Amino acid sequence: MIKRKDEKTISSINKQPRVLVITGVNIINVLEKAIHENSTIICSCGKIDKIGSAETISIPEDAEVLDLSGRYILPGLIDAHVHLAHPGVDDYGRINTETMTKKLLRHSHLTLKSGVTTIRNMPGSFGYNILKFRDEINEGKYIGPRILASGPALSVPYGYFSIKRFIPAPPVLLSFLSLIFGVKGLSVDIDEPQEVLEIIKKLKKAGVDFIKTSTPGTSLSFIENDSESREFYIKRKVDPRLLDASMIPEILKAITESAHKEGLKVSAHSICLPEGIKQAVEVGVDSIEHTPLGLIDEATFKRMKENGVCWVPTAYCFIHWSDLIDNPDLFSRQEVKEAVPEPYHSMGKKAIEKQREAIKSGTDPIWVKFYDEMPNYRQTYLPVNLENAIKAGVRIVAGVDAGMGGAGYVPHGFLYKELELFVKHGMDEYEAIRTATVNAAELLGVADELGSIDLGKKADLVILSANPLKNISDLNQVEFVIKDGKIVYSVHAE
Repeated sequence: MIKRKDEKTISSINKQPRVLVITGVNIINVLEKAIHENSTIICSCGKIDKIGSAETISIPEDAEVLDLSGRYILPGLIDAHVHLAHPGVDDYGRINTETMTKKLLRHSHLTLKSGVTTIRNMPGSFGYNILKFRDEINEGKYIGPRILASGPALSVPYGYFSIKRFIPAPPVLLSFLSLIFGVKGLSVDIDEPQEVLEIIKKLKKAGVDFIKTSTPGTSLSFIENDSESREFYIKRKVDPRLLDASMIPEILKAITESAHKEGLKVSAHSICLPEGIKQAVEVGVDSIEHTPLGLIDEATFKRMKENGVCWVPTAYCFIHWSDLIDNPDLFSRQEVKEAVPEPYHSMGKKAIEKQREAIKSGTDPIWVKFYDEMPNYRQTYLPVNLENAIKAGVRIVAGVDAGMGGAGYVPHGFLYKELELFVKHGMDEYEAIRTATVNAAELLGVADELGSIDLGKKADLVILSANPLKNISDLNQVEFVIKDGKIVYSVHAE
């Protein structure tokens, strides 16, 4: 089997036979809600060439044959909300811990290992290195998932994604940091709607696959109509502009219209409260990211269905965060330690303990109020919003917010946790898997090539040793991962 520990990995994969035949597998078809047992799939030149029973398909003599009798096969999974450059903790202060390429390769391996062959990468990395890394994977220089990347986010000054929020430095210093570290790539700040089209054109020229921005809402949660918390931060010398900045609906509309004019989709980060989602849906964004701390109204869900607006709940990240605050030792469980190596694991433990102490002592009202909302999130906001979205026919897409710290601390390779929550809150297993295959491919605009096991589509496949229709957690029982008709991960080579 293929090993991926050194430079021989690339050559090993490139030398694999042009024809790969998989026999004896049970194909899970989420559209038909059916299993096609004891099937044979022939992959040729990176695409699915033939599908059928062993009796009806002749196997080419020069093919590599994998007898995987009794296993279950799915299209390669798609994670629609990833921060590939980050390890599951906020590591902005440790830019030089290791090379960015080394970090991206490690996270790529974790991603592929989990059965995810395509990701939609969000902002968060420094500069445009994700775009470069995406191209290097496509050229065969590195092994990694298929990447659709946004590049920097679009924000109002001091807004949720603004560079001024992350690094509130004078313009001269920001320019210096930009030259040294490329941190200006975190965001492009927009003052007026008239600026938007030119900015979108520049991003398209740079090679972005979609545009990331935010819904209206202040950059720090709960500040709206919360004079007590606002006063707390003002007394501690927090710049009021960081508390008051909110995406302007006219600018969001200009972003959406300009992006669509240039053939790019728009993803809007939900700033915790439902009202901003309603405004973003009204101007025509293509997807809403995250679950709000509140209930989305019926009219908004209806409009989302009518306009084809997808919802990426990233449900697991808040659940994981609140579990860690209740029990920090959970961050030291084996699956996390394997995915988050040192020094990042220690950084995460310290950050979680700091948040925990701020909540226990009441010294930071934002974290206190956020934590206090978690029972409502678990019992009402998440299950009721999911139920209403399903009832309205909204296309729900899986994304686990892999890589980010803050209010999640989710390592790469944990997409199955998101699908566990979908099943817990009303979806059947077929529907949950669909959120990470068919639905995700439609959102990403790649449904003609990915998302299902069909003739002519790219041979991106994941083979499981157990049936996820009986237990959705068995999506984590990955035995082989195939991308473009080549084996890119095998549990037998670990």
